[in-house]
Amino acid sequence: MPLLKRIFITFLTLFSLVTPASAQSDDPLVFATVHRPPFANTEGDNIVGFSIDLMREIADELGREVVFEPLDRFGDMLASVRSSRVDGAIANISITADRERTMDFSQPIFGSGLQILLPKEAALSDQFLSYIGGEAMLYIFAAMALVVAGWFVMRTISSTIGGVFGAAAMVCGFALLLVAAGTFTAQLTVNSLQANVQKIDDLQTRVVGTVAGSTSDSFLKKNDIQFQGFGNPDAMLRAFERDEINAVVFDGPILAYYLQTDGAGLAQLIDKVYRPENYGILLPSGSALKEDIDLALLQFREDGTYDSILTRWFGNSFLAE
Repeated sequence: MPLLKRIFITFLTLFSLVTPASAQSDDPLVFATVHRPPFANTEGDNIVGFSIDLMREIADELGREVVFEPLDRFGDMLASVRSSRVDGAIANISITADRERTMDFSQPIFGSGLQILLPKEAALSDQFLSYIGGEAMLYIFAAMALVVAGWFVMRTISSTIGGVFGAAAMVCGFALLLVAAGTFTAQLTVNSLQANVQKIDDLQTRVVGTVAGSTSDSFLKKNDIQFQGFGNPDAMLRAFERDEINAVVFDGPILAYYLQTDGAGLAQLIDKVYRPENYGILLPSGSALKEDIDLALLQFREDGTYDSILTRWFGNSFLAE
């Protein structure tokens, strides 16, 4: 009898341990996200995007359901993972040493980097018309008036004084034409220098914008570049469209997507990547999901699932690693 009792108690103990784990594994995974098209588009009831589709495939591979909790701010998303309030987060989350200290990342899901967005350059003819209506135009009008006046005086007043005054007026007129030409050339040169942004230091001549608290924020601070910080990419890009800023430093894929949508014909993207980054799936420190998610990602790389999702959202713009 004591032996049977011990067996029964042991069975109950094992059952009490297994049952909660089984119940827990049937619960949907909760992943926080933010509005970052094309990685996560949270507008409307249906959340879509590259990262969202990838996470759905991962959850399916794990035999779990996944629900997404959209948040307004990137920092709130990170905080929800840090506090283990959610099972993880996914969007365009750069893998950094600072974040890795308090949380875990999956293996990289996307190779990215910081790039620079500039207004689309005007044609030389447009620049000419723009400048010719400014200070240079005043010089040209004044020069023409002096030349015409000098010629008129020389023709109508046949005295020595008339000749001197007329010649002097014409000389002054031609001198003003030279000043106008110099002013126009200088303005074109300044515009050319401002448009030619290849090194990060070239941004010193521009009004730069980025998203406050992002990796591009810390990158600009490190390089001593003054900038305006915005709460989210949408606010930053609307300011760019209103000419409140004339350069944007942010995640290259986000800016490339903007060029294909709202920014078509308005902007140009510098090809150079100024700071390479990788995106990952963010998890609470010590998460039991990390190994399973990494295995699923490896499987997707091998069976073509990853490439299929990548092509769906980016076409041939970005190649799988």
